[in-house]
Amino acid sequence: MKLSEAQSVEETVLQIVSSLTRTETEENISHNSRLKHDLGFDSLNLLEMCVEIESTLSVSIENKMGSIKTVGDIISLVKNSDDYSHDVEYDIEDYPLAKTNKHLRKLKRFMLLSRFTWYFKVKGLDNLPTDGNYILCPNHQSYYDTFWVLAAIGHKRINLSKICCLAAEMFLPYKDIMAMLGGIPVERSGNTVPAMNRALACINDGYTMLIFPEGTRTRDRKIHEFKGGAAKLAIDANVPLIPVRIEGAWEIFPPHRKRPKIFGWRGSYPLSIIFGEPISHNDKSIEELTIELQNAVEVLGNSV
Repeated sequence: MKLSEAQSVEETVLQIVSSLTRTETEENISHNSRLKHDLGFDSLNLLEMCVEIESTLSVSIENKMGSIKTVGDIISLVKNSDDYSHDVEYDIEDYPLAKTNKHLRKLKRFMLLSRFTWYFKVKGLDNLPTDGNYILCPNHQSYYDTFWVLAAIGHKRINLSKICCLAAEMFLPYKDIMAMLGGIPVERSGNTVPAMNRALACINDGYTMLIFPEGTRTRDRKIHEFKGGAAKLAIDANVPLIPVRIEGAWEIFPPHRKRPKIFGWRGSYPLSIIFGEPISHNDKSIEELTIELQNAVEVLGNSV
């Protein structure tokens, strides 16, 4: 990095950060301002900030943001971009892991077992496009949601070898699950830029993507505010978003349980999964598309 004055780095970073937050002006942002807790940054904001800083200051910081928490951390990273250490122990380009026939058999078996174990109520399968890939966007109630959405679709309607999803780094040790679901690791509380870029590359390569726009499982069964990452990917990859409503997963596998419930006093627990009509971006902004997506998922609850 070649800059005549170090001060220009601080000014540039502050201007970029300020432009991405609505609640603070540049004068109110300090080195100690926390990106997530003080400025409300989510994965989309981090991605936009990273791209803007790299293009403006001609530095490469995408894979070096794992421990970044504050604006001061970003400034230090840019100033010392040549010797800043990379603290992530895996290569994002290795994900999603290659699926073997064994992985595909296991995934199909779990999908079939799910349909026998729980009482599936599935609607809207005809809304899934048959002439291209797309981004599935369900609300998030349990650890099994990804499996159950795929079980609802069935292996004849989707190419299981070309599916992927964002997965928390905590699942990295479970390589079979990461391979089966096409997991792309992302640190929810840290740097999400490499995972978002990898997801975009996969979608452009023909993968069908599954993203939980809430970012994490609900703790109270309610649907919480959607983040803009799914909308950003849909716009960049020019693919439709599919709103998906899940109901019953929270009762089967709530956050406080280590294992899902199998049978209740009335028999198998019901599990409703509804697929809404595709949503195209049609020159909408990320915010507009995200609001439309959340509204669509919430309205699908009326069909349960």
